[in-house]
Amino acid sequence: MLIAPEKGQESATEPVAGNFDIALVVVHGMGNAHRSQILLEWAEPLLERMDWLVRDKIIGATDEHGVTIHDSDLAGDVPIVTATARFPKRPDPTTPGAPPETVERRIAILEARWSESFVPMTRAQVFRWAVPFMWRAIIRTLALFWSTMVVLAVLRLQHHLTVPRDRLLVPARVLYLLVDLVRLVVGFVSYAVVWAFLVLLGVVLTPLLPLLSPLLLIPWIKDIAQGVIDSLVESIGDVATWKERPVRASAMRLVVRDALTRAKELVGDGDVHLFAHSQGAAVSTFTLFEELEPRDFNVRRLTTVGAAVVLLGREQWRGRKDTYTPVANWIARNEGAKPGERVAWDNHWAIWDPFSAGPIADTRAEARKRWRAAYFPSAQTVARGPEEHAVHNTSQPFLDHGMYFANTVQVVEPTVRHLLGPDFPPEPAPVAYIRNRLTVIDKKSLGLSMIAAIVIAAILPGLPAASALFASVVTGVATVIGTVIGWFGFLTVVPSDSEPVEAARRAVGFLLDGDGDGLSTLGWIVASALLLALLVWLNQLMQGQTERSLVWDRCPLDVRTWLVLTALPRALYVVGAAVVVWFAIFAWNDPPLDGTTLVVSAVALVVIAAFVIAEPRFSPAPFVVPERTSLDERQPVLLAPETSRLGPAMRSEAYCSELERRRRLLAPEGPWATWWAKNFHGWPLPDDGSAPVATGTGGGQSAR
Repeated sequence: MLIAPEKGQESATEPVAGNFDIALVVVHGMGNAHRSQILLEWAEPLLERMDWLVRDKIIGATDEHGVTIHDSDLAGDVPIVTATARFPKRPDPTTPGAPPETVERRIAILEARWSESFVPMTRAQVFRWAVPFMWRAIIRTLALFWSTMVVLAVLRLQHHLTVPRDRLLVPARVLYLLVDLVRLVVGFVSYAVVWAFLVLLGVVLTPLLPLLSPLLLIPWIKDIAQGVIDSLVESIGDVATWKERPVRASAMRLVVRDALTRAKELVGDGDVHLFAHSQGAAVSTFTLFEELEPRDFNVRRLTTVGAAVVLLGREQWRGRKDTYTPVANWIARNEGAKPGERVAWDNHWAIWDPFSAGPIADTRAEARKRWRAAYFPSAQTVARGPEEHAVHNTSQPFLDHGMYFANTVQVVEPTVRHLLGPDFPPEPAPVAYIRNRLTVIDKKSLGLSMIAAIVIAAILPGLPAASALFASVVTGVATVIGTVIGWFGFLTVVPSDSEPVEAARRAVGFLLDGDGDGLSTLGWIVASALLLALLVWLNQLMQGQTERSLVWDRCPLDVRTWLVLTALPRALYVVGAAVVVWFAIFAWNDPPLDGTTLVVSAVALVVIAAFVIAEPRFSPAPFVVPERTSLDERQPVLLAPETSRLGPAMRSEAYCSELERRRRLLAPEGPWATWWAKNFHGWPLPDDGSAPVATGTGGGQSAR
C-alpha cells in the first residue's frame, strides 16, 4: 500500500491519486527526440515564467509565494518534473476587504515520447513517399506566405480606406494609402521570390529524392552524403510512418494514451492538460478525439503549437477514404459533457510556420475565415474551430516552427495561466493587448534588422574604401601573428630562410587582390560572412534586451518611451543599409552617374529607410480568435477599442492604474537602477498620488 506524502512534498516516483492538482503531458514533434528533451524544452520556460508571475507584487505576492521544484526525474521510463506554485488567490468581488488567501497549486509535467515506439521505414520507402508530400507542404506554405505577404497588405489597405478618420493615428489618409501601397508592392515582390525559390526547390528534389537511396550504393557518395541523408530520413521518416503504416501509427498513439493514464493517476480528480508540438499535435489530436474519451482521463484542455494536424491528418489505409475532420471530432467529443468536463482547445501557429500553415479547420474556406478573423474580425469571418493564437516567434520564415518555447508572451504565459487555474488573478485586457502588440513590433523589428544586416554584410566589403580597410586589417593581423611567431621561434611551416612576417602575409594572400590594396573575391565572401555573423549577433543581443524590458521587467517603460528607445537600434541598421546601398550606386557605376541621379537615389533610399523604420509600428497585430463550436453561438465579433487599438489601450484606466502601481512598487538597488527609475519612471512618486501616470498615455488613436 502506498502512503501519500505530506502536502508540498510529493514525489514523482509515487503516483498516488490526488497528489497533484494538475498534470501537463507534453508531446514532441517529428524527428528523433532524446529522453527528457521535450520535457526540458517546455518545463523550464513554463516554470520560470510561472515563478515570475506568482511572485509579482502587483497581485499582492510576498516572499512566501513562488514555485518550488520537488523532483526532476529525467531518466525514468516516464520523465517527469513536479512542482508547487504558491500565489495570492484572486480576490472575490462579492467580499471586498477580505484577508488575502494563499493558493497552493501542485503541478506535474511529464512527457510522451513516441519516437522510439516503432520500427522506422527504410530510406527507399521514405523517399518514395516524400515527393507528393513535399509538394503538398510547398503548396500549403505558399498559401500561408501569400496570405501573410500579400492578402494582409490588401486587407490593411481596405481597412484604412474605410475606417473613420478619427480612428487613424495620423489624420492624413493619403499617407496610409502610400504606405500600404508600398507594403503591398514589397510583399508581392518578396512573395514572387519565395514562390520561385520553393517551386524551383521542388522541381529539383522531385527526381532527386527517389534516387537518394540507390545513390548510397556508390561508395564515394555514401561517404559524403550518408550522414546528411540519414538526418533527413530521421526528420521526415516519422511523418511517413504516421501516414503510411497504420500499425506503427497506432504505436505512437499508444504512448500518448499511456502518458495520459499516468497523468490521471497523479491528479486523481484533478485536471489533465495535453500539450503537443508539430507531428505530436497530429498524433495527440487523433488519439484524444478519435480513440479516447477525454473525460475518462480528466483531459480538460488541449494545447497545440506549430500543429501539423491538417497537413498530416490521419493514417492512410488502402481502399479507405482519407477524410479527417478534427474540429468536428472535437465538437462531437464535447457534446453532452457536464460543466467542467469539456475539452478546451488552444492552437498557436506562427505566421511564418510552414508546417502549421495557419488555423486548424475542417475545410479550406473555414481556415481562410479564421485566418482573417485573427486580423480583421467581422461577421463574414465566423467559422467553427478551436481558440486560435497567431503568434510571432522570430519573424523569419522557416525558423518559426521550432521556437514556440521561446515565445514567452504569446505561448508560454497563456499556458502558464491555464496551469495556475481560475484562482490566479487575471491580467487586465488592455495591458495584455499592449504587451502582445509591443511583442509583435519587437519581433518584426528583429526580422527587418536581420534583412538590413544581410544587405550591409553583402555590399560593404566590396566598396573600394571598405575593401582597402579590410585588406589593411588582414595584413595587420598577419603581421602581428608573424611577429609573435618570430619572437617565440615557432616558424616551422615555412622555409628556414623566410621571415615569419612575410610568411604570415603570404599565407593570407588569397584574401587580397593582386596589388594587396583590396580584397579578392574570396576575401570579399569571407569578410561578408564574418561581418554578417557580427551584425546578427549584435542584433540578437539588442533584441534580447528589448524583449527583456518588455517581458521580464517588473516595471516596464511606458509605451511611447519603449517605442522610441527600441526603434533606435533598428534605425541604425536600416540607415546603415541605406548608406551602404547609396555608396554602392556611387562607386560601382562606370561611367559614374551624374549628380541628379545620385540625389534622386539618395531621396528614394531615405524614403525607403523611413518606411522600414516605421513599418513595425503601423503593421497589424493578430488577435486571439475565440473557439467556436457552433455558428449559432452569440459571441461578439468586434473588439473593444482598448483591446484592439494601441491609442485607447494606452489611455485606458486599467493600463494607467497598473503602470502607476508598478512605479510605486519600485525599489531600485544600485546607482544604475536608481538612475533608470528616476529618469524613466519618475521615482520616487509622491505619496499623495498626484504624480502623473504613463507619459505615453496621451496622444492620438491608432486604427490597430
